[in-house]
Amino acid sequence: MESESEFEIYPTYEAFYIESLLWHTNSALNAIKEVGDWIEYVIEDNPKALDLPKEELFQKLQLIIQHAGSISKFLWPIRKGEKGLHKKRGRKLRASLSINDDSALKSRELRDHIEHFDEKLDVYLTSNFVGEFIPQDVRFYFPISEIPLHIFKGFYINPRIFVLLGNKYELIPIVKEIEKVHDILTECANNGLRLRSA
Repeated sequence: MESESEFEIYPTYEAFYIESLLWHTNSALNAIKEVGDWIEYVIEDNPKALDLPKEELFQKLQLIIQHAGSISKFLWPIRKGEKGLHKKRGRKLRASLSINDDSALKSRELRDHIEHFDEKLDVYLTSNFVGEFIPQDVRFYFPISEIPLHIFKGFYINPRIFVLLGNKYELIPIVKEIEKVHDILTECANNGLRLRSA
């Protein structure tokens, strides 16, 4: 029997972590597909691009960031937990899913922004701004301006940058990591709901 210091997740409980993470990756990938389809329509100048209103586009983008933040918390727990329980779980999941500390999912800024969005919004809206305030912005390229631009929500197709409260998130590295995690989790689910050996 494994000693307390050696086990990180009981084998019989691995299924719960796999299923929980798969819910997040599936939800994120659904949103990623819708945004990807919309981008293709825009590039092709297809009128179908108009079927996805700006508000829905931003909902999908925020869903991607929210699910990425939730996945991040599984992999890098905020608290260590009693006897390092949460820390051990994070270490086990990262090893099994081949996730390194240079992963785009580790971003504390991303997690903090989602967890404390209300507080960030307060600070953002009470700052003294000089320049132009843009509630929603969608373009091919990030705008260049001689006056400061304060973008509440923005999405720029080239190079796939999502802006929320002035913070820029490069989506391509985040999406690649979500896809990687999803593929490995699917493999684990098909292998008797067991995590891969590190």
